[in-house]
Amino acid sequence: MLEYRHNLISNRWVIIASRRGSRPHDFALAGRGDPPDFDPECPFCPGNEQMTPLEIFTLRSSQGGCDSCDWSIRVIPNKFPFLDQNSSVVSPDNCFGAHPAVGLHEVLIESPSHNVHFGCHEREHACSIVGILRGRYNYLAGQESVKHVSIFCNHGQLSGASLGHPHFQIAAAGMMPVRLIEQIKYCRDYLSTRGRSVFDVTIENELASGERTIAENKSFLALCPSASMCPFEVYVLPRVSQSQFGKISDEMICDLVDIVQPLLKQLGQGLNRPDYNLVFHTAGVDNTDEAAFRWYLQLYPRLTISGGYELATDIYVNSMSPEAAAGFYRGDTQGV
Repeated sequence: MLEYRHNLISNRWVIIASRRGSRPHDFALAGRGDPPDFDPECPFCPGNEQMTPLEIFTLRSSQGGCDSCDWSIRVIPNKFPFLDQNSSVVSPDNCFGAHPAVGLHEVLIESPSHNVHFGCHEREHACSIVGILRGRYNYLAGQESVKHVSIFCNHGQLSGASLGHPHFQIAAAGMMPVRLIEQIKYCRDYLSTRGRSVFDVTIENELASGERTIAENKSFLALCPSASMCPFEVYVLPRVSQSQFGKISDEMICDLVDIVQPLLKQLGQGLNRPDYNLVFHTAGVDNTDEAAFRWYLQLYPRLTISGGYELATDIYVNSMSPEAAAGFYRGDTQGV
């Protein structure tokens, strides 16, 4: 199948170029050993707290002191941030509009275990992680000069992770991403001209089709986008209209965990633990009641490498049918 497809939510085009007869297990990785539960050289492993900046927030079961090793979830400043609250360096040649990368950059260490990623935590622990992410989002969004807060998990080297210990990053920036500004404008224009949001239309159409839906509950729908940018890409879409992740309720947090954990387990078990990015797309700090836009979660497995065509055109070529990928996540596909 060779087909141009338009992503109604991101307003981006892709080419679906699935090979005849290709199956999900063709993408499975080989020769991946199990990582250890503890790495003495890892700064995120318990006992190495002195290797990281002083903690900002910690969830512990005991009365241990600050930066002691009896924690279950830990939030620290990023030791090597790409945003800095005290940044003042400006390019000597400012004709290109350079200015300081002011912001805050934090890390949430998911657990003391070096080899337990988000999909494998106990449900209560995973809900605590998402709850703390919400708390950090709301705190950082309230800081002076912050325009946008991004939450993401880079899992594995191909995702951009520099450390193997599972963790999330929270980046509060002093500027809005240009792509997000354009996406929100597109969503507003669509709502204005059609009278419905791209999210409501997508959810309704995907539920009616059923080809690309994976799982649903009262708060969320998980699906492989019709115009997926990469093999096994997933969107998790809230059913309620919330522009910012920080508005998620306690009930929705647990519903989100119930959707995301099985996705990650199936991805890991079926394709031998590929690297991936888990990204929260959320509106800017000032987009409090943005009716046209809705925060959502994107799972982006790192199974292929972008080539020259993608770099030249920003049109991604996906060699895996989203319909087959959704079947894989549902467990419909045989031989994986």
